[in-house]
Amino acid sequence: MAVTISDIATYAWLDPDSVGSPTSREHSLALLRDSVIHPSLRALDAEIDALRKSDEPAADFYAEDLADLFQTTVEGYLLTVQSMWERGLRGMLILRENALSKGANLTTVERASWVGQSPNLHDHFERLMGVSLQSFDSYADLDLLQSFGNAIRHGDGSAARRVHQLCPSLWWNWMAPGETLVAGPFRITMPEDSPKHPSFASITLPESVLDQMIESVLWFWEDIENMRCNSFRQKHVSVVQSLASWEEKRQRRQGNRMWSPG
Repeated sequence: MAVTISDIATYAWLDPDSVGSPTSREHSLALLRDSVIHPSLRALDAEIDALRKSDEPAADFYAEDLADLFQTTVEGYLLTVQSMWERGLRGMLILRENALSKGANLTTVERASWVGQSPNLHDHFERLMGVSLQSFDSYADLDLLQSFGNAIRHGDGSAARRVHQLCPSLWWNWMAPGETLVAGPFRITMPEDSPKHPSFASITLPESVLDQMIESVLWFWEDIENMRCNSFRQKHVSVVQSLASWEEKRQRRQGNRMWSPG
C-alpha cells in the first residue's frame, strides 16, 4: 500500500491537547542523555584511557574488559532509548484513541507491533494523527532504532540482518562471501558458502550511533510539539516565532547529523 507523505508544517489538529505533552517526553530524554548517559560514558572513557597509559602489567587486559563494557553500555542505552520512544508513541496514540473514539480500539493500539500484521503502529498512527509516520524527518532513524532494539534484545535474527543491510559499516572487520582482502603479500578470500550476514555479537556500536538515535527521537517530539502549537486557533507572538524557528531548525538537521547509516 502506498504511503502518503504529508507536510507536517501545515497540518493542524482540531483538538491539539489530545496529543498530550510532547515537550515533557523531549525533556525526559534530554535529561537522561545529559545527566546519565554522557557522564557514565565519559567516566568509562577516562578509565579506559588511564589504563592504556598505565605501566601496570595487566592494564591492557583491564582496558579491553572496560572497552567491552563500554560497548555493552551503549547497547543498553540504545535499548532504553528505543523503549522510551515506543512507550511514548504508544501512550500518545492511546490518548488520541480515547479522545477520538472513546477507546473503541484501545486494545489493538496497546498490542500493535511496529510493522507486520495490520493494524500495526504505522496504521494506528495515520488513523489517529492524520499523517503518516513516514512524513517525519526522523522516520528512517526511528525505524532503524526499532531494529536496533529488537536485535539487542534477541540477537541474531531478522532484525539483526536488517541492521546489517542498512549499516554494514558497523561490522568493520567482516567480509562477505567471495570478498577478497589483499594486505601486502597476503591475500584472503572468503568462501562463497560463508554466512551472508555477520553475527550481531560482532557489531561495533560507536557512541555517535546512540547520540544520533537520541537526537532523532528528540526531533520527533519537537515536531509533534510544534504541530500541536501550529494547531492553536489563536497563537501568541512567542508561538509564531517558535514555529518560524522550527522550520529553520528542520532545514539544518541533515547537516547536523552525528552519524548516518552506511
